[in-house]
Amino acid sequence: MSIHKLRALEYLVAVVDHGGFAAAGRRLGLAAPSVHRLVCALESELGIQLLDREATPIRPLPDAEGYVSKARVLVEEHRALDDSLRDRASAPAGPLVVAGQSVAIHHVLADALSAFHEAYPNIRVELWDAGVRRDVNQLRADVLLTFGWPPPQDAIVRTLAHTRWLVVATPGFWKRHGTPQHPSQLEGLPCAVFRTPFGELMREWTFEQGREQVSVRVDGWLIGDDRRALDAPVLDGQLMARVNDLSARQPLLDRSLKPVLLDWVGQHAPPLNLLVRKAMARQPRVRAFVDFIAEHAKGLASQRLPAGMPPVPVAKRPAWFKRRAG
Repeated sequence: MSIHKLRALEYLVAVVDHGGFAAAGRRLGLAAPSVHRLVCALESELGIQLLDREATPIRPLPDAEGYVSKARVLVEEHRALDDSLRDRASAPAGPLVVAGQSVAIHHVLADALSAFHEAYPNIRVELWDAGVRRDVNQLRADVLLTFGWPPPQDAIVRTLAHTRWLVVATPGFWKRHGTPQHPSQLEGLPCAVFRTPFGELMREWTFEQGREQVSVRVDGWLIGDDRRALDAPVLDGQLMARVNDLSARQPLLDRSLKPVLLDWVGQHAPPLNLLVRKAMARQPRVRAFVDFIAEHAKGLASQRLPAGMPPVPVAKRPAWFKRRAG
């Protein structure tokens, strides 16, 4: 296969992935007419139109969907082949596409980026907020960092740390409403209710202490899937919340939030997972990132707050996740 044919396939995949010739050109660093010209040449050589140019965004015609999917695999394998040669010739280098759940980006990854660059200055990190997506292949990322249980997919899953649920609010909130001594006392208190990216509302909280298990139903005037938006009225003293301990270090450290019910274990606390696309798993720059972020997560876990707590248990998947995965 000629270099021009490979380049034409690369342009074709970029047009489909980014919805148009102009967007593909921006992604590739080229003028849109250059992308359009080579894709048209590919269609002319094949004797078939591949793209529905009337659609918004542009998409493959039904008869060409399989061709585009196979072209994407070929382009990715070719990129990995070239990159592996570059990586072997020098220190880990080249582009690294990192996707992350917003909570994981803000509370785990952000503080590690500068140190990672200092350790690997020739790796260029392209960071994506995964939004509601939790499949590293669909995101077309090399790695995906996320709290929780990702859906089944063709990827290498590495659990970096387990977490502990903490029920938190400001000291002023607990002073007004009373500090709960039993989980049942949480019912009726105003709460920030988290909604998962898949739509489940985390209204039922289950706690264990020895052989006793208690489930409580919480509610409040704010429901959402954006952790920063949910945190704001909690930090203002209006609401309580349930957060995992790795995502609450700073407000625990400066005591703007106070955890309660520490002698109870919240069930189904989400682990911190790193997903690696199998096609990229052996690339030195990917391995460098995986090892670096694993060590960073280990450090966060060793400094978790409140100090002096028992070891974090391994949480089971919640029933709602099992139903969805099934």
